[in-house]
Amino acid sequence: MKEEIIRLEKITQITDGVTLLDSLNLHIFKNEIFGLLCINDHGKEALIQLICRNIPINFGNVYFLDLLTNSYKRHARTANEVLVIEKPIRLIEDLRVADNVFLLRHRNKQHFNDQLYYYIEKLGLQIDPAAWVADLSFYEKCLVLLLKAYIMDTKLVILRDISNFISAVEMKKIDSLLKKLVNEGMTFLYICNNHEEAFKICDRVALMENGRVIKILDNKNFSDEVIKAYTLDFYHNTEDENSIKENSGTVLSFKGVSTDNIKDMSFDIYKGECVTFLDINNTVLNDIIDLLGSSFEPDSGEIELEGVNSRRGNLLKKNIEIIVENPTQTMVFMEMSCIDNLCFLVDKKLSGVWAGKKIKRSVMSEYEEYFGEDLYATDIYGMSIGSLYNLVYYRIHLLSPKIAVCVQPFSGADMYLRHQIICLINKLLEKGISVIILAVNISDTLFVSDRLFVVEKGRLKEEYSSRNFHKFKRDN
Repeated sequence: MKEEIIRLEKITQITDGVTLLDSLNLHIFKNEIFGLLCINDHGKEALIQLICRNIPINFGNVYFLDLLTNSYKRHARTANEVLVIEKPIRLIEDLRVADNVFLLRHRNKQHFNDQLYYYIEKLGLQIDPAAWVADLSFYEKCLVLLLKAYIMDTKLVILRDISNFISAVEMKKIDSLLKKLVNEGMTFLYICNNHEEAFKICDRVALMENGRVIKILDNKNFSDEVIKAYTLDFYHNTEDENSIKENSGTVLSFKGVSTDNIKDMSFDIYKGECVTFLDINNTVLNDIIDLLGSSFEPDSGEIELEGVNSRRGNLLKKNIEIIVENPTQTMVFMEMSCIDNLCFLVDKKLSGVWAGKKIKRSVMSEYEEYFGEDLYATDIYGMSIGSLYNLVYYRIHLLSPKIAVCVQPFSGADMYLRHQIICLINKLLEKGISVIILAVNISDTLFVSDRLFVVEKGRLKEEYSSRNFHKFKRDN
């Protein structure tokens, strides 16, 4: 008989009149990687908090290690033996690895250090116990927390959206380590928004929407066909004839470009196409961003915009716009109205007209169909996350640069938001704007891409056209 780690029975949680969890049922058993695929984010944060701590609920029961720890009748506000791995990582940056693992254990320090080396070797980890946590990558910090959970016999470890922050190569190592730790008796709840990612890693997967588990799949039922009934259709029929794109003209060229991390990189981007750069080691994206954003020049090689050296007249800065990761946090100005946010970059092309009423009326007339009443909002604090994403992308659409660079566009987005982002990228493409997607995991980028460039250790390793994306999926 399977040993149960946590069981949630008919959980309902209502906060400020909003039903966050709605008759939710969930069972996680020992020695499994249980996936939670969130179709939307509604209730996700509430569920994580409830698993970690016995907070008030309106109905239902929570059992942890077969003990009733929380119910609608009584709650103790006690913490369960659960560790969450997410960004920002929960380690003390100013301490060394060993001190974080054995926090506050000052007696017989040599004994604990010997233990630590033993477990590091046993699990095959590349961790230096004397290293300062502040000097570690996010991936290395994940390893430290997994090691700590293993040593401390933590009953349940929650991994939350970690693929947004570590490379494809590192994800394969994490996958291998999780399976090894499961064999050692550990249990994991793996939360993500992409079914292909969940299917690769998990033993079972629950689909959650609007605070309710709507389906649980065993690994024998993991398939695109099964999941299709519960997800949105992301497919976009991209033109696969490269000659069509090539005939539209080359808009950007890298010719033997090298930096500290980029090694002799050459490629062409055509007008109106979408190209994804998958950096499987997570080493070159920042350099590409800085090059395209004109923050520095390459050590060697040339960058050309429509056949002209980019150094002339600062061409890249004038013709390329960058949409950063999680753009609503830094690219939306809460103190400004919706229309002022939308028109923010107009002055870049038409000097002195940014605040002009005539320009704003013209923009309102053109973009009202995309925004509706939101366009007239003077206070954007109450706007939905989807409306804020509209602001970011349609601002670029209005400016109409030659190239839009999207950095990890699907990071942290639930299924509905990812679908919206794909539609917004398609709007840019329809206007003839070339789109470059920079990513460390493939996520849903292939639904909108014409080509995929795989970058490994700073070099372009492979190029795939849309008709050959299945070969990439098969090999990876």
